[in-house]
Amino acid sequence: MKRNSSGILNFFSKKKAVDSTSTITTSEPIENDNTDNQQVTQQCSSECLDSTVNDIALFINRSLSDSEKNIVLTSLWVPPNTYNFPLLEINKKRGLKFQHKWLQSFSWLCYSEKFNGAFCKYCVLFASRGGIGSQPLGFFVIKPFQNWKKSIEMFSNHSTLEYHRTSILKADHFLTIFLKNKPSIIDQLDDNRIKQKKLNRLKLTPIIDCIVLCGRQEIALRGHRDSGSINFSGEPHDNNEGNFRAIFKYKAKDLDYLKEHLESDFQYKYISPKIQNEIISINETTDVSLNEQLTLCVRYIKGDGDGVEIHESFLKYVEISSLTGNDVACAILEGLKSCGIDCSKMCGQGYDGAANMSGKFKGVQTVIRNVYPRALYVHCAAHSLNLAVSSSCELQSVRNCLGLLQKMHCFFNTPKRNNVLLEMIAKSDLTPSAKSLKQLCATRWVERYTAVNDFIELFTCVVDALDEISCTFNDISSTTDAGILKRAMDSEFFIALQVVKVMFSYGLPLCKYLQKSNIDLKEAVELAEPNISVLEEFRTNIKKEFKLMFKEAEKMALVLDMNITVKRLNKRQQNRANPFSDVGSVSPEDYYRITIAIPYIESFISNLKERFLVHKNIFEGFQCLFSNEIEQESFEKLVKFYLDTDVHIVIAELKIWQSKLRKIDKFPKTAIDALRLCNFEIFPNIYQLFKILCTLPVSTSTPERTFSCLKRLKTYLRNTMTEDRLNGLTLLAIHKDVPVDSEKVLDIMSEKSRKINILI
Repeated sequence: MKRNSSGILNFFSKKKAVDSTSTITTSEPIENDNTDNQQVTQQCSSECLDSTVNDIALFINRSLSDSEKNIVLTSLWVPPNTYNFPLLEINKKRGLKFQHKWLQSFSWLCYSEKFNGAFCKYCVLFASRGGIGSQPLGFFVIKPFQNWKKSIEMFSNHSTLEYHRTSILKADHFLTIFLKNKPSIIDQLDDNRIKQKKLNRLKLTPIIDCIVLCGRQEIALRGHRDSGSINFSGEPHDNNEGNFRAIFKYKAKDLDYLKEHLESDFQYKYISPKIQNEIISINETTDVSLNEQLTLCVRYIKGDGDGVEIHESFLKYVEISSLTGNDVACAILEGLKSCGIDCSKMCGQGYDGAANMSGKFKGVQTVIRNVYPRALYVHCAAHSLNLAVSSSCELQSVRNCLGLLQKMHCFFNTPKRNNVLLEMIAKSDLTPSAKSLKQLCATRWVERYTAVNDFIELFTCVVDALDEISCTFNDISSTTDAGILKRAMDSEFFIALQVVKVMFSYGLPLCKYLQKSNIDLKEAVELAEPNISVLEEFRTNIKKEFKLMFKEAEKMALVLDMNITVKRLNKRQQNRANPFSDVGSVSPEDYYRITIAIPYIESFISNLKERFLVHKNIFEGFQCLFSNEIEQESFEKLVKFYLDTDVHIVIAELKIWQSKLRKIDKFPKTAIDALRLCNFEIFPNIYQLFKILCTLPVSTSTPERTFSCLKRLKTYLRNTMTEDRLNGLTLLAIHKDVPVDSEKVLDIMSEKSRKINILI
C-alpha cells in the first residue's frame, strides 16, 4: 500500500487496517508518519523494513519533495551482505550476478530490488538532461542497468560524465541546506528575499490556524464569498462573511502587519486542506444536498507485542449517483485506491443486510469477492441483533404497544402539551429521572428500551396530563386525541409493555458492546451465546418470571382504575389468540403468558440463534487456535483460504502453539489477547491467522458515527461544499489526536508551483 502526499496530508498520521452500513478490513498494519524525514510513499506492512520501503524505484520519474530527496541521499535501501542477487535472463549464459562490492567501490551506485538493476542515486534526483547535445537520459537514471558483463566499464564511464558530476554538486548543496538549515545561495545574496519569506509565512500561519480550528470544532467554512478584502472599520457588513472569515477577522484585528494586508485589494483565498487517509469501512447516507455519500473506514492492527491494538479509522466520503451493487462496489474500490490502499490485502468486508450490499448474485460483497476472493463478507453483528429484535416485535400485541408509545411521543411533542406534562411532573410526589417522552429509535431497536422505560416511569404523570388536556383545552383536536390515547391503554397494552421492557433490557448491554471498535468476531459470538442461554433459562422459568411482570402491569392498570382482564373471546377466534377450549376458565395471567410472553420470547431466541449462527460459522475454522482440539477439515479449509503455505507446516505450527498454551495454562479469551501472546518469529502462520481474525469486521458503528460529523459540517447554509473540502474538514474533526504544524504545512506549500508567485 503506497501513499501519495497531498496538501497537509504529510502532517496527519497515516493509518491502515470497513448498513447499507459496511466495514472492509485488512490484516496489514498501518504506520504513523510523525517524522520530517520519513518516506511519504511506503509499504503497508511493518513486519520488517525491506526493499519495498526505500527502494530507489519508488523515486524515479516523478517530482519529489525535499523529504523524499533526503531519504534517497541518506536512507536508501542497501542489500545486506547475505542478500542473494537474482540471475537475470540477460546474464544467464555467463552466470553473472550483481556484486555487493560494487556498492562499496562506487558511492553513487544503488541497487533496485523491484527492477533488479543498478541506478545512480544522484542522477535520479538532479539530472535533467544528458551530455553533449542534451541527449535523453537512459541507464542509471530512468532505466535500470542490468548487463553485468560490462558493469565495471559502464560504472567508470558514468563517473566521468558531466551531468553526473553536476548532480553530485547539487546533492551536496541540497544536504547542506536541508540538514543544517542554511539558506540557499539566492537567499544569501538577497536579504530582502529572506525578509519577504518570513513576513509571508507570518501572514499565512494565522490562516492555517483558523482552518485547523474550524476543522477541529466541526465548523463548516462558507464555501464561497471567501475572497476579497476584509473590513475592520466596525461598520456592519451587508452579507454574512462566513465562519472562516469571521474567526480570521477576530484573530487578525490585533496583528497590524496582517490587518493592513487584509484591508488591501489583494484577492485572498484561504487554503483548502486536501487530506487522504487509510482504512476500509463503508456506510451510505444522504447529505443535506440530497447527494448519496458513501463513507469509507478501515479496520486494522496497529503496534506489536503487548502494545498491539485493533483500530478503526475514517478514510473519506465518496459521492455516488447509483446504489446498484456493481456501482457501489466500483465506487468503494476506486475510493480505496485513491487513498493508496492495496485492495489485494483485503481480508474482510462488512455491511448491513440490504439486498444491494449483501446480495449473493449482484450485491456489493459478491462483486468485490469476484475480484478479491479473500474479502470475506460479514453481516454487521449490531444490525443482526436489531433485526432479531424487530422480527420478534412483529407479534400483533407488541406491535400495537410500540405504536401507541410512538403516538404518545408525537402527541406531547408540542410546546403547549409538553408544558402540561412538565407541570404534572413538577406536581408529582415522584422524582423521575426522565422529563419527557422519548421517540422510538427507527434504526436501533434495542435503544427503544429508554423510550419504554421512560414511559413507564412517567406513566402517572402522562395519565394526569391527558386528563388535564381533555378537561381544560379548547382545542377539539387535542381533547379528542387525549381521550383516544387514554382509552387505548388496555390490559393487553400493559402486559406487552412489561414484556417488551424486560426483553429489551436483555438485549441492551449486548447492543452497546457490539458497537465497540476493538471487539473481535470471537468476542461477538461468545457474547451472543450467554444472552441466548439466559433467555432460554428465562423461558424455562416463564411462570415465575411472568408473575413479576403481571404484577407490574396490574399496578399500572390501577392508575386508570382498571383490572387486568381477558378480552372477549369466542370459540372460533380469528383475529386474536385463543389457545383455550374452555374460555370461561381462563385466568388473565395464564392467558397473557401464553398469548404474549411465550411467543415473543421464543421468537426472540429463535431470531438470535438464526442470525448469529452465520457469525459462528465464520469463526468455526479459528476455534482450534483457542483450544486443545484440532478440527482437521475446517482448519485446513481456513489455511487454504487465507494462507499461501503448505497446510502440513501450519498444522505442525498449530500443535506447537497448543502445546505452549497447555504449558503456560493460559488460553486467551479474545483474538487480540492471543495476538499479544503469539510470537511472530516462532509462529508466523498462526500470528497471521490471529491478525485476520482481529480485523474481520464485527459491526459498522464507526462509519455510522461519521455521519454525525457530516451533518455538522455540511449544513443547509453550506450545502455547496465540495468533496475535497468536506473530506479535509472531516479528517481534521475526527482525527483530533493528529497534530498539524503550520510550519510544516508551509514547507509543503513552498515545494509546489503556484500561479501566484508567493515566497514562502
